[in-house]
Amino acid sequence: MVKRGEAGRQVSNDPQRGRKVEVRVIGLTHDQLAEAVGVLARSYQDHPNFIDFFPDERIRARALLHVCTAGLRDALAFGHVYAAMRGGELVGVAAWLPPGAFPLSPRRVLRALPNLVRILAAAPRSTRRLLRFMTNVTRRHPAQPYWYLEDVGVEPLVQGLGVGTRLLEPVLSLADAARQLCYLETQTEQNVAWYRKLGFEVRDAEISFTPGGPPNWTMIRRPIRDREESPTEPGASAGSPTPESPSFR
Repeated sequence: MVKRGEAGRQVSNDPQRGRKVEVRVIGLTHDQLAEAVGVLARSYQDHPNFIDFFPDERIRARALLHVCTAGLRDALAFGHVYAAMRGGELVGVAAWLPPGAFPLSPRRVLRALPNLVRILAAAPRSTRRLLRFMTNVTRRHPAQPYWYLEDVGVEPLVQGLGVGTRLLEPVLSLADAARQLCYLETQTEQNVAWYRKLGFEVRDAEISFTPGGPPNWTMIRRPIRDREESPTEPGASAGSPTPESPSFR
């Protein structure tokens, strides 16, 4: 889906900051889907790829609801969509696809088709650009198996307070235990720095998935035991993390 880049994949907090928000991380239920879609869409509103596809702010807000609905509904079937709860309020969501679940099967594409049609209808002039983006994103994926961070977003009012870290912890722990890779796309150097603190390294730097489109980074995370045995991944780019926390993937 076009949300990667923060999502993209799109995260909103820094694991090194001292001030945190107390949240519970739970598995997202179907009853919470609409609430999670709203949180994710708001966190993606200033996403560079979405601004490129949908320059009009109102059209972008409407299209994002369909984008996020399609992605979360598909990922829910695999059991690794997580919600951050602050009291009774949902303030963040992360959606992972487990090894072997990407790319989408023809049946899953058909299930997502109604929302895809609505996305394309929101900006018909961007149809070719959107389809090219999705094709080029898929081509950059590594060979299976790997966990794919398809979506992650935090309510803007609590970004930068540790919620994103908590949302990613369940699958990062699973991947470490099984010695499996994790993979994502993101769009800013600020986000790259944040993901580095969680063990990710750059795979492709400042690539555009569409002609003249915003820069994107693909990142991969080796399991912790592999990183301890071989601390420096050959070909990984260097750079010092910045203290700021990203606002989206």
